[in-house]
Order: sequence, then C-alpha cells, then structure tokens
Amino acid sequence: MNYDQVIDALQVLGAIPLNSEDSNFQRLVPACFEYAEGRIQRDLAFLQTDGVQSIILGPLMAEVELPETVLTVRSIGLSVFSSSAPTGNKRRIYPQRVSPEALDMFWPQPNFKPGPPKYYALRGRQFARTEDPSPLPPTTQPRQPEFVAERFVLVARFAPAPDRIYNGEVFGNIQALHLSDNNPETFISKLYPELLIACCMVYITGYQRDYGAQADDPARAVSWENQYQALKAGVKDEAGRLRGEGAGFTALPDANIAQQPRSP
Repeated sequence: MNYDQVIDALQVLGAIPLNSEDSNFQRLVPACFEYAEGRIQRDLAFLQTDGVQSIILGPLMAEVELPETVLTVRSIGLSVFSSSAPTGNKRRIYPQRVSPEALDMFWPQPNFKPGPPKYYALRGRQFARTEDPSPLPPTTQPRQPEFVAERFVLVARFAPAPDRIYNGEVFGNIQALHLSDNNPETFISKLYPELLIACCMVYITGYQRDYGAQADDPARAVSWENQYQALKAGVKDEAGRLRGEGAGFTALPDANIAQQPRSP
C-alpha cells in the first residue's frame, strides 16, 4: 500500500471524514507514521534496515563521528592495503569492540603507538544549542542571529590510532525514512500494511480520546493493541526466517509433526 491508500484506510477505520475537513487529523498524520513505523522497527529486527554507512579515518584520527542515520552498530570494518600504492592488495580488518574505560586505560593518547586499529568503543556526544550573533562592522546593518540546534551523535574511538588513511564501513541498523507524502512507499507499507494500519489505529484511538477508562469506548484501543500484537507475532517469525534465524537457522517455517498411525 502507498501513502494515499494507507490514509484512506485509516480514515475509514477511524470514521474520519474522507473530504479531509478534519484538520487536526491532517496535522497528526506525520506523528502517527513516526509512532507506528518507529515502534515497529524497534519491536522487530528487519533485514531491510540492516545497512552500511561509510566512514574515513585519517592518520592519528582516533575518533570519528558516525552518520546520524546509524541507530545501532554491529561491526566496523576497515580496508587495509598491503602497500602504499592504491593498487595494492586490499584486506579488511574488524576491530573488536571494548568499553570506553578499557580504551582510555590502555591508549590514553591518540599518538601512543599508532597502527592498524584493533579495538574501538562507542560514545555519545552532545553539541549544545548555540546562537551566533554574526557581528558586523558598525556601518553595516545587523543580521538576525543564526541558531544551531542541539545535536546528539555517536562517536567511534579507535585504538591504536590509525597510522594512515583507512576507509571504513559501519554495519548496523540504519534509520529508515517514514511514510509521508514525499516518501509514498516504505518496505513496511509494502510488505506489512496490515501491521502498519493496526499500529496506526492504536495511535489514532488515542487521538480520538479512546485510551482512558472514561472514554467513549475504552476497549477500542485495547482491541487494536491486541490486533497489533497478534500480527506482530507472525511478522516476527517471517522476518526471522528472512534473516536465517528461524528454527534450525533456516528460512523455512516449523514443520508439522507427522501423525503416525498406531500399530495394531
């Protein structure tokens, strides 16, 4: 299903006018999809959201910011050339993840015995909100202050610090774009539309004041939550088989036990 089809289904199920006169519903649509798809992606491990983001380590560059789309890190691979020439044979190394405390204890300084990184640790870093007044000479007109929003990033710290330039790849869970008018299809809306609609309806029943015990229909939100949980169980099994994490690490569902006839 695409964006318009999902919106139509939600309006029908939620008894919302199809002529888009409910302006409050239209304003809540982006938050509804962020809630639903964000929850689904946190509840389930999809192969579609496992991806790779590139990083570059420079000489003595012990820390590097990871792309903001990286949610979890499973491994980091670095490319190493056997010679200084670009055409040299390339091999990959995978530093081992350790705690930040262990990294600081054994490699306190970036210039301490640089070489191919063997270990890495992850940290969070906060960049506070700032305001740049951009001062100009007195004879010019003042400009409006420039604001830089608060930002949080993941930082990977390596040890030993690189002795040369290394091209790296971060493998892990990558933030997928949510369903929107500018992004009319996602893998969830295409492969699991029933799960997406059920999760959206949990959110919409809250918008329609059906969460609390004093609401018009207190069982409505609970019913949609139960429907979401039932659908999630089937999707979890299918997503696990896609990742090869089914029974016996296969892509096949559980086989039915054969009913053996009794011997006389």
